[in-house]
Amino acid sequence: MADKNHIEIPKFTSFTKTWHNKPYASISPSRPELSAKGKNVVITGGGTGIGKAIAIAFAQAGAASVSILGRRIDRLKSAVKEIAAAAVNSDTSVLFQTADLTKREEVDTALQSFVGKVGKISILVANAGAHPELGPLATMHAASFMKGFEINVLTCLNAVQAFIPVAASNAMVFSISSGIGHIAPMPGMSSYAVSKSAGIKMIDYFAAENPDLHFVNIQPGVVSTEINEGTSMLGQDERECCSFGSRIRCTD
Repeated sequence: MADKNHIEIPKFTSFTKTWHNKPYASISPSRPELSAKGKNVVITGGGTGIGKAIAIAFAQAGAASVSILGRRIDRLKSAVKEIAAAAVNSDTSVLFQTADLTKREEVDTALQSFVGKVGKISILVANAGAHPELGPLATMHAASFMKGFEINVLTCLNAVQAFIPVAASNAMVFSISSGIGHIAPMPGMSSYAVSKSAGIKMIDYFAAENPDLHFVNIQPGVVSTEINEGTSMLGQDERECCSFGSRIRCTD
């Protein structure tokens, strides 16, 4: 049941006539009406996977600056090169800072560094997260179970709390959540699923308590990233679908 190599993904039900797994013209960041011109964007977990794809999409949409956070400096440096290469404006600033997002003081320091260089932040993409230990809930050690909340809830809490004081007027927060919080249980995945569900509700509360900010939870689909490497959870959706989709919502 808890073997990460044999996780069964429930069959999904589509509530729309057309199901997209790949990017399509309507959500392309090159569309003028989806421009991010003048926006300072920060993406947590922006060095790899979905976060990097989102950062690249904002650069393609002409953002004034795209800044990424993460723990691994090698991934951040590599990602910065890709993001800068994708930028349509030569004056787009691409920045990075290392930070352990479970430590609020490191998040504050990183965001203050970005603000000092480019000004207040227009858009925060709270993307950082990880897959905690797999195993049956009945026998899982409490510390292992709660690890999911540390890496999937605390990281988002710290990012959003640090963002609010440095947010620009009409700022936006996009939380990259997970469909696992909405579907039938996948045995062995309790820590990840429950923490992701908690993160979704946390963003609801941020939205209710901060009406001057615009909050959106985005369910990115099943995407192949480092989180599911070595498991049976093969990607069904291209990560650019999520990144381009986040751009289309910026105009709402």
